[in-house]
Amino acid sequence: MPFAQPALVLCLALAAGPVLAAGVDDAELAELRATLAALQARIAVLEAQAAAGSAGDPAPEAKTAPQLDAGPGLDIAAAGDGAAHFGIGGRIHYEAYAFDRDQRPATGGSEFRRARFQIEGEAAGWGYRLQAELSGRNTDLRDVYLERRFGDSTLTLGQFKPFRSMEDLTSSNDVALMERSFNSSAGLFADRQWQQGLGLLHAHGSGSLGVSVFNLREDNTPRNEGWGSAVRATWAPHFNARDLLHLGAWWSHEQGGRDTPATAIKPAYGGRRGPEALLFESAAGSDFKQRSTGLELAGRRGSLHWQGEWTRTTLTGVAGEAHIEGRYLEAGWLFGGVRAYDRGEGVFAAPVGIGPGGLWELVARGEQMHRRDLTGFAVRRWVLGLNWYASEDVRFMLNLTSGQDDATGDSPRQLALRAQYVF
Repeated sequence: MPFAQPALVLCLALAAGPVLAAGVDDAELAELRATLAALQARIAVLEAQAAAGSAGDPAPEAKTAPQLDAGPGLDIAAAGDGAAHFGIGGRIHYEAYAFDRDQRPATGGSEFRRARFQIEGEAAGWGYRLQAELSGRNTDLRDVYLERRFGDSTLTLGQFKPFRSMEDLTSSNDVALMERSFNSSAGLFADRQWQQGLGLLHAHGSGSLGVSVFNLREDNTPRNEGWGSAVRATWAPHFNARDLLHLGAWWSHEQGGRDTPATAIKPAYGGRRGPEALLFESAAGSDFKQRSTGLELAGRRGSLHWQGEWTRTTLTGVAGEAHIEGRYLEAGWLFGGVRAYDRGEGVFAAPVGIGPGGLWELVARGEQMHRRDLTGFAVRRWVLGLNWYASEDVRFMLNLTSGQDDATGDSPRQLALRAQYVF
């Protein structure tokens, strides 16, 4: 404190007063008392200044100095009311593949499946996110949007994932297997995972309702005047720290435009880089139309978790209509942890309970997709996965895939490995 030294002098002086009074005359005693009075007045001034400083505004440096939060990536917020902040993060997914080929060729090797960088934050009541995918030959944009919250609802404008398919909306950092099911953009929506448009997501006490309207163009794709809409509702009637029951339903409609490019549904039944089966192909232009409906069932009971989806799709092109049906069922067991669940978005998240030695997970999935209007056009795939969560940020995945194309009889197998880091 600034007045500690004068206060000490005063205390010593008061304590020595009786002794001094015995050996000094009246004039010296009066001078000593005057000095003590001056010291008391100075202490009173210093105390008043200290009180005013603690009750007033903080120093200018304290207003502008950023606060850094520990954890993956970097989160910076302005001190004070916290109205503005931004974070920097990303993900690295490095994968390697080896095939046991059957009738059709497949390409093994390794690749950076994802090397993604993102900036997100909030300013003046608006949130934002910018994701750039750096892997591959081009730099593509993924999530790029502005968002605004209104109570329990969030309005999103930009490029984002339409509200359809639990498997599609689950982050690639959190999916239990390396490849998404046929019933997602990995098959049913022909890689149309991100679309540009407007979305409104309402999160209520036990579920969510999302509505999105979008065009059929993603960044770095050809011009496309097609449009689409999607609605998804989820409900978790039973939810606690260890148990969950998830019910979901969604509907999607897409309509081609003059500059809509040709599209095809070609599930990779042998795993990534493996052979594909052509179930539908449309010509370019406004004749393309796709209507899809899906039902979801998922849950967990302690370390056990499961999810499944059933879909039906009607596609229209220059060759007429095609009817496709798909389904999958996936189940996993965490040796000591519990898979997290986000009720506001209706998706599974990364496991909780990762200890110093990491966390192991065993996962299996069976899936099938076929043409309902044509006999013999069907694909099947069985996947067995082993995951090791070394920490909250590092995961290693090993997948064994066995697939089959009924039309050709091809039955390849694949062994795949991923090293994943999230920051």
